[in-house]
Amino acid sequence: MKLTISTLLILGLTFSLSAFESELDNEEISSLVNSYDKETLTEISNELLKVATSEENQGEYELASLHYKRALKIREAIGMKAHKSYASILYLTSNAAFKAGNYCEAGNFANQASIAFKQHGITKFEEKAAKDVVTYGRACAVLAYK
Repeated sequence: MKLTISTLLILGLTFSLSAFESELDNEEISSLVNSYDKETLTEISNELLKVATSEENQGEYELASLHYKRALKIREAIGMKAHKSYASILYLTSNAAFKAGNYCEAGNFANQASIAFKQHGITKFEEKAAKDVVTYGRACAVLAYK
């Protein structure tokens, strides 16, 4: 039953994104948080991650980035910002944003990911994210210069 609810919610979120919604709808996230328990919200977040990964594999980087951001918003709302998975989602968001051509945003997410990985003692990914911050920052600077 929860999987069915999660799937229907994902379809609804996807529909609103496919309608060219440019910003995360905080009211929509608040509505979800007020309507479902933490376990269901975690499932919804996980389903959003699956959708985003699939979109990224299909070259739909902008949509993937938006779905990753929604997953982050849900996890923030249910108190999972300090969880290791949050750091990983930040990193995935940075990669999708970069591929979508949103270099400055990608640098911001990579920086947040690097900090989060450091807090968890995950040196390998902290260093990778830190290198991406530099790469994305250069791309952002070139874009800003034009």
